[in-house]
Amino acid sequence: MRRAAAPFIFLWGVMPAWAGEPSSAYTPFDLATCTQVAAPDDYVFEGSWICPGYDGIDIFQSGADARSYAAFGRNPEKHCAAKKTFNPFNTALSPVEWRLDDGKPFAAIERWSIADDEGGQAGTWLVVNALRNGQSCHVHYVSGSYPNANEEARRAADDLARGFDCETDVPTVDSKIGPPPIALVSCRELQTE
Repeated sequence: MRRAAAPFIFLWGVMPAWAGEPSSAYTPFDLATCTQVAAPDDYVFEGSWICPGYDGIDIFQSGADARSYAAFGRNPEKHCAAKKTFNPFNTALSPVEWRLDDGKPFAAIERWSIADDEGGQAGTWLVVNALRNGQSCHVHYVSGSYPNANEEARRAADDLARGFDCETDVPTVDSKIGPPPIALVSCRELQTE
């Protein structure tokens, strides 16, 4: 009986890979333990950090004027994602959820806290990022109050991220509270602003 159980458990453990379904992994980060790559200035720049991510993919976090910037991969400070932030004061939060295809990340999902006019929390948004060789960019936004927001962000990552053209495609939105307070533009348009 013990012999029969071992092959069953082994087959059950690898079935999701056979099915080809994307999966998730999570990477928490704490700026206090990340490597600071740019020091703050005397004005509004708060500094930049590189944190260990999943499968050797760096997590880049930066701040200026009480707003966060985030990107993923090598030289992330040059990525389109590192140049986008929400208009109100905000904070990109830990952990990052990585969407994986056969164990390889193709998208990163990060929750952001958005401040209201008085400095309190107005809500959250999930930002889905496509991961490319040498690039990461925003693909989709899901309001934190949207029904099943986490599942919707995963669905958007699975459906959109692998075919998204960071240069020319414009991010899409799932929301019942209106559009996110961020410029809905392609990376090419962002460069010309």
